[in-house]
Amino acid sequence: MIEGLPGPDGTRIRYAVSEEADAVTALLKTAADGLETGHLEALAAGQCGTWLLDGLAGIDLIDPLVRAASVGDLQPAAALMSLPLVARDRDGQVVGALLAVPSGTVISMVSRLPGHERYALLSMLKYAKIKAVAVREDARGRGIGAALLKRCVQMYWQLDYMLLFGEFEAGRGLGAYYTRQGFTVLRPGQAIDVGTLLAGVPVQLGAGPGETFFHRWRGRVR
Repeated sequence: MIEGLPGPDGTRIRYAVSEEADAVTALLKTAADGLETGHLEALAAGQCGTWLLDGLAGIDLIDPLVRAASVGDLQPAAALMSLPLVARDRDGQVVGALLAVPSGTVISMVSRLPGHERYALLSMLKYAKIKAVAVREDARGRGIGAALLKRCVQMYWQLDYMLLFGEFEAGRGLGAYYTRQGFTVLRPGQAIDVGTLLAGVPVQLGAGPGETFFHRWRGRVR
């Protein structure tokens, strides 16, 4: 993922680097409101997602997470555990971007369970939220977004994550698109249980107001 993997129409999908931070930020802001500034600042500093690369190299991530939690630094740790991907075209231009992050909502919900700290940390190692996927307007319709999602899924499954999920504005009509990418799109009012797997206690997660929820469990058939 550092050197890049082949994408459609001559693009390459790879980890975003600090020099691409402005282009990536501008693209992602076209797809999602309220992007956490900590993740974007970490990208500009060349730190976003570095712990995930460590995980791919075989380093156990629970130890740095425990150390971060012990000194109240879980928010910076979340940026280190985020996934910033870009698609570059033949000319080296950024034409697509994806950002996946540990979910603050899940961490908050799970933290209320008995023995909460352990389960909250475990959620950061098992669940990730696809915060935004964006493709430059003149590059749409070429499968670049699908390629970014495919590499995102592959990387998290390789890291032994169990769940990827996200939301999109209900009016955007993206349900069929995410279904084609292997995700399950929930109807309004539906939710999934994210607590039993971690702690044996049901915790329901669904879409916020005006949003549609999509998700994919590793190894489960839709």
